[in-house]
Amino acid sequence: MSETNKSNLLKSLKTISFTLFLLVSIMILTGFSFFMSVHRGAWGALPEKIDLYNIEQDEASVIFAANNELLGKYYTHNRQPITYGLIPENLINALVATEDARFFNHNGVDLRSTMRVAFKSILLGDKSSGGGSTISQQIAKNLFPRQEHGAFTMPVNKAKEVIIALRLESMYSKQRILALYLNTVPFGDNTYGIESAARRFFSKSAKELSVEESAVLVGMLKATHSYNPRFFPENSLERRNIVLSQMNRYGYLSDNAYDSLVSTPIQLNLTSLSPENGPAPYFREEVKRTVNKWLKEFNHRNGTTYNLYTSGLKIYTTLDYDMQVLAEESVSHHMKGLQKQYDTDFNRKQLATTNREFRKL
Repeated sequence: MSETNKSNLLKSLKTISFTLFLLVSIMILTGFSFFMSVHRGAWGALPEKIDLYNIEQDEASVIFAANNELLGKYYTHNRQPITYGLIPENLINALVATEDARFFNHNGVDLRSTMRVAFKSILLGDKSSGGGSTISQQIAKNLFPRQEHGAFTMPVNKAKEVIIALRLESMYSKQRILALYLNTVPFGDNTYGIESAARRFFSKSAKELSVEESAVLVGMLKATHSYNPRFFPENSLERRNIVLSQMNRYGYLSDNAYDSLVSTPIQLNLTSLSPENGPAPYFREEVKRTVNKWLKEFNHRNGTTYNLYTSGLKIYTTLDYDMQVLAEESVSHHMKGLQKQYDTDFNRKQLATTNREFRKL
């Protein structure tokens, strides 16, 4: 190659390099300017730290029998928040391994996952590359629902979630964020938060969940309906085993434990504690009327806004749970006999009436 050609090639390479540098610089500057416009509220106000310090969610009110047995709930959203200390380690491990493997090592934004999504999902169209949202970003999305911004909807909402996630991480410990997340997310069957989900699907508190039960509930977070074990047991089992596989991959579960658990069937123990179901329905209805009357007077007198369905009240009664269950079982048993006797007597009277009418003819 002649010196002239070498010189021309070198010039071309320099021109291309400079053009690429210029394009990248423009993209970075544009991206930064866009991000700052979101940060400054040009696309809608963002929650300030004071708002994030006072996060309030609807919480179910709970009614207890005489010996603190759970008798029922009153709610708009079936949620019972719990503290981090009541969340079992295996549940935390399942969540982190599945939703945000580097949760304890980032400040709210996982740059590695973000870059993966940017290049694989956006540029290459690879939908199997997964999402880049951290647990903190998911909290932001759950607490502050996305808004419509036309063609800019996705980038604006993603930028907002990043900003809120960074603020959350600067304010709260990792443990507090995990508790906030698990108390916030929906699990299907109109349950919100891990405590209500544990009681709904396994009739136990969250702290009592086994590894495989924790994996079932964490698996539901990807799609609460499609992976609901009540409606789609096969889908739920497959998803649970993926969660167990993630736990094994990141060292939270040994090979032997993993091999044992993936072959275990899902064993549900469903509980329904809605106002329409459960023991003593008439009693609970009377309690509801009494409490609502009391709340109306209390709120008026004290300037408060307590609500039976959203304020997480704890209502203790003198009802004997065991005696109530026995009484209802007894009534149910005797009603079958009474109904049978009634049907027999009714049919006999109907037959006698028919015979009398026939004789008249």
